[in-house]
Amino acid sequence: MSYSDMLDRIHAAISSQSADLEEKISRLKRAKSKIETEQNTSLEEIKQIKKPELDASWKGNRSEKFNEARDDAYNEMENIITDDYEGYKARIQSKIVMLEIEQGALSAARGLAHTADQLLSKGEEALEELGSTISDLKRRLF
Repeated sequence: MSYSDMLDRIHAAISSQSADLEEKISRLKRAKSKIETEQNTSLEEIKQIKKPELDASWKGNRSEKFNEARDDAYNEMENIITDDYEGYKARIQSKIVMLEIEQGALSAARGLAHTADQLLSKGEEALEELGSTISDLKRRLF
């Protein structure tokens, strides 16, 4: 396989991997946004658990048990909405950061491939350096 063919293959691999990473990042950002929307909606909706306020006519053991159960339900829902949702968002953000790091590595490979293109255009005087650059690119990508 000629250097030109190898470079074409390398450019195609970089483009393919870059598009794949962009798609993954986009999907993760959409998922995170949906979780944030659901979290905000849920925080508003759980306020309904504490309604209506019990007036003075609600007294006694049944009233106290009802209020305790209602407070327990509210606290449990609030923990889920804050703690669990925050955990989901943190894991998604961590994955996004990892994929963005991969994008940075691909960007470096893209620059190296551009350098290899320039070496290829120089002809025979740059063949040794071109071979080394292509080997480096293949090691990074394949």
